[in-house]
Amino acid sequence: MPVHKSSSQFTTLGHRSVNPAWLFACLAAIGGGIWSVVVSFRAHPSAPVRLPPAASRGPYDPAQTPNAIAAFSRRVRDDKRDWLIRSLLAGYYLQRCRETGDIGDAVRAEQMARQSLALFSRANDGARDQLAMSLLTQHRFPEALRTVTPATLPRIGATSNVRPQTRLLRAEISLEMGDYDAADRELLQARERENGPNAVALWARLLEINGKPEQALEQMGHAQAAADANSGMPAPNLAWFHMRVGNILADLGRADEAERSFKEALAIFPNDYRTLTSLARLEAGRGNWRAVLDWGNRSAAIVPTPEVVALLGDAYSALGTPKKAEEQYALVETIAKLAKAQGAVYDRQRALFCADHGRNLDEALVLARRELQVRHDVYAYDTLAWVCTKKGLKTEAEAATAKSLSRGTQDARLFYHAGMSALAAGNPPLAREYLTRALRLNPYFLPFAPDNARALLAKMASK
Repeated sequence: MPVHKSSSQFTTLGHRSVNPAWLFACLAAIGGGIWSVVVSFRAHPSAPVRLPPAASRGPYDPAQTPNAIAAFSRRVRDDKRDWLIRSLLAGYYLQRCRETGDIGDAVRAEQMARQSLALFSRANDGARDQLAMSLLTQHRFPEALRTVTPATLPRIGATSNVRPQTRLLRAEISLEMGDYDAADRELLQARERENGPNAVALWARLLEINGKPEQALEQMGHAQAAADANSGMPAPNLAWFHMRVGNILADLGRADEAERSFKEALAIFPNDYRTLTSLARLEAGRGNWRAVLDWGNRSAAIVPTPEVVALLGDAYSALGTPKKAEEQYALVETIAKLAKAQGAVYDRQRALFCADHGRNLDEALVLARRELQVRHDVYAYDTLAWVCTKKGLKTEAEAATAKSLSRGTQDARLFYHAGMSALAAGNPPLAREYLTRALRLNPYFLPFAPDNARALLAKMASK
């Protein structure tokens, strides 16, 4: 697949030459390419929804987005005053970012959106949305939120007249920052006028956070069906819906169904590194290490994120090749050094890797604490709790664990970390409760962790 290279500088990592721009994926949790096309279905998301059958569509064309960028770039060069073309070009940069994982395209989208707003600001909602999405993709969450809050907008009338797309953006950013009550308020307002797949997907994510995964799965099914029915939705955007259904199924321990959803996503968009990583993660939980190498190498060839490179290392370790495992773990360290120049996109992945593998725990603690200065979502607290457990900071781990479980989120990883924290704090009964819940919810939740949980439960039962 043709890939735009934003830099001529390449770093040699082992036998592989890697463009540093490839290393910085677009990881905004819900922002997986669903803003460019919004399909409305007006029934309440909780009610049964009748939808047209899936639209027929041709195969993914990797040249489509680069060709559009080239054409719009020429128009930008030819017309120094065309604010609309700049807004549209920003959207195509974001689309390419979703397809290739090049964070440089998010930066380019930001530049184009700012140019568009400088030329025409008052009613330029499209450029403002693109600017917010580009900042969100770069994990510059407070800036993204300020871009779409009433205080920074021109006077456009009453607050009740705020566009539903703006409310959905605010909801998405609030979800990422952990302000779940604000996200809920924005979604309730937006859904009075907009119940397209983006709105429903955000609602599903909030249901997941609030401990209602079965309801979240139902809503994502509605969102996926609406997206399938839209023949104009770009393939990478459509694949995202199938991946999200797969992720919820995986978290519920329904591994076979999750695998089918992931493979549906790849049939739509074969080079989706996020779905390839999801498959590698799923197979790691199952202990299918050869499959981890297959899926993980395909993902890393597109975007070598810390998560997928660590999964490759875990696979080599499980297969008895520690030298190859260490090469992958060292690559995670190299990625982290390169990533520092691009902000905090990989801080959470980096901190979890260090805690999982007992490496660079002081650095992991700095990263976990720093993230909490901006984000207060349950996974930020879970990351801090896990790092503190590994560091022996029992009081801080206990407080962070309580925050990570405060919404009732049904995620086996949270319960496993909580169980390990309780065990380290000398509370075996609580550890037994959490570890048992983790395994009941999802026996495939992490590499090695399910086996470790079973071994610890057996040891506690024998006493």
